[in-house]
Amino acid sequence: MEYWPWWLGAIGLAAVSVLNFLLLGRLLGVSGSWAKVVGWRDNQERSAELKSLAENKSGMDDALLAETLAEFGEASLQELGNESDTEISSSPVITGEQHTPWTVHFVFLFFMFIGGLLAALMSGNFKLELTLSPIHSQIFGADWEVWLALLSGGVMVGFGTQMAGGCTSGHGLSGCARLIPASLVATVTFMLSAMLLSFMMEASLR
Repeated sequence: MEYWPWWLGAIGLAAVSVLNFLLLGRLLGVSGSWAKVVGWRDNQERSAELKSLAENKSGMDDALLAETLAEFGEASLQELGNESDTEISSSPVITGEQHTPWTVHFVFLFFMFIGGLLAALMSGNFKLELTLSPIHSQIFGADWEVWLALLSGGVMVGFGTQMAGGCTSGHGLSGCARLIPASLVATVTFMLSAMLLSFMMEASLR
């Protein structure tokens, strides 16, 4: 199989990452998009709650005032009165967090599949198979064991990306490009883990 030049892939990934940020105002992340698609109902309920709070500003102000009195007492009203003239005019108005619709994430994931399909068709390497490569069968078995290994691996990947706050695209592409410390640590961690696992798999085949 002949792969595309590395620099062509780098240009494509950089373009997708930059355009995603410019058009949507968010960092590129495949696991984040998948979570949005899977939890679309929860996201809709959260958006509805934020919209309700933004529309009922007087009710929200009354609730905040009641909680302030209950926590700090009437003396806090004196401090709020003294600071209101200087802070209210300069403080930003919070209207609620803006969310990207889950349909946008679905389109992004769908066209990832379409892009891979078109690349396989154009290269002439497209074919449907239910069996994995001989190396997978040699390591995990050729029957139900290989499907159990794939299922376990998928669960571990999903758990790991949620625990780490992102996947290889979110941390490796977007996060490292912005020099985010958590992304740098995460990228080093999963790269070292992948290399260690590859050495272990190679050793098991000898």
